[in-house]
Amino acid sequence: MLKVRKASSGDVQRALGFSSPTLATHHLEKLNKFHLVDKEYDGTYRVRSKSFGILKLYVRSGRWILPRTIFFVVIFATMAAGFLFLSLTQNNYFWIAFLLSTIGLVYAVYESVRFYRVLPPA
Repeated sequence: MLKVRKASSGDVQRALGFSSPTLATHHLEKLNKFHLVDKEYDGTYRVRSKSFGILKLYVRSGRWILPRTIFFVVIFATMAAGFLFLSLTQNNYFWIAFLLSTIGLVYAVYESVRFYRVLPPA
């Protein structure tokens, strides 16, 4: 549902391998009860805004769903590379900055991987 944004109970049944569309409808109604999806007039279900629950931690870019922490990975990687380059020509303060940005990079990568593992397989 997160990837297609709108699906019928038959679509969900086929995608998840359920035995009947009724079983898929049962689960879709549970999602509807918790306001995670909206039921359309034609019987299809549409995913609500991504500003709830665990979806706050992700950004959708085309067909990719990425953890928001991926931006911190890019920032800290750029900082670590820059401070490493500068530390070769400058004083010891750049080594400290390189160390701190590397710690930030390792933590951001760890959190990104951890958030990505929470998503169900496609």
